[in-house]
Amino acid sequence: MKVRQRGGAAKDLADDWFFETAIRLHRAGEGAPYTGMKPAGLDEGPVVPRAERAIETGDATEAIDFIVDTVRDDLQHRFQHLIEKKNYDPDDVAAGRAYVQAFIDFVVYSHHLYQYVKSGGGHGTTGGGDHSH
Repeated sequence: MKVRQRGGAAKDLADDWFFETAIRLHRAGEGAPYTGMKPAGLDEGPVVPRAERAIETGDATEAIDFIVDTVRDDLQHRFQHLIEKKNYDPDDVAAGRAYVQAFIDFVVYSHHLYQYVKSGGGHGTTGGGDHSH
């Protein structure tokens, strides 16, 4: 606070140190590395505005539907790709490898997605345990 009271550049430096420390502590509490402060105005993607709107309105339907539809579409695409690769010629090594890759893309991705959801998720979470702020 004493440095901040000096005003000007000292105030800016004190503010930066404060926020940097707060972010470091938050990330450490999640078991995640500190990757620096991010500038304001970064693209927050399509989910954050929907989540914020849900909080404002008290209705999460739009945010939930968007996420569920996105996951459903992605899984359906991965599954369709797998099915297209399934009946490969056993003598075609490249086709066999393509099938295995499609299999992994669908099955392992589905498994990891499920584990992430059941672990409590959250930015910086590596799985396991409850995550709350």
